[in-house]
Amino acid sequence: MASNIPLNDLIEALAGAVIEAQDNIEQHQISNLLGYFDSDNRPKSLVVRVPSIQAEAESGSEDLYRAPLLPLVSSNMLKIKDVEITFDVDLGQMSDGPADPAAGGKGQPEAEAPRKSIFVDMAGGKQSKAGSIHVVLRVESSEPTDGAARLINHLAQTQGVYRTFKSE
Repeated sequence: MASNIPLNDLIEALAGAVIEAQDNIEQHQISNLLGYFDSDNRPKSLVVRVPSIQAEAESGSEDLYRAPLLPLVSSNMLKIKDVEITFDVDLGQMSDGPADPAAGGKGQPEAEAPRKSIFVDMAGGKQSKAGSIHVVLRVESSEPTDGAARLINHLAQTQGVYRTFKSE
């Protein structure tokens, strides 16, 4: 395996890894949200029996109170706050690559200077093991999105007493 790679490829790969990590966090959150709904996409609910406070209820009556689970729990939305990546490499050679085809503009071919590439030696770095890298990834809690907040609010408005009965 060659240890010399273009520096821009290394940076693009690291940025891609961060983007993929955030995508994985979001996919996990969607999966977690789906756990609050049944197979027919109805909200899962908690039903509790509480003493009735209905004016027309007989003494000793109870109310069945239904509350969707999603508004009852705190949502733990996470996002990547920042990433710190440090690594030791040795600078390698500089090379001329092919010209940038997008630089001509409007389909007009123009004479262009070749793109310069700087290579780095990933096996370099005198104070660490070959190819070592140190990554610090910080995540933070974030407010629910507008859509999630509206859904939670709507579900909270649907909770309430759905039946009163005389307990035995």
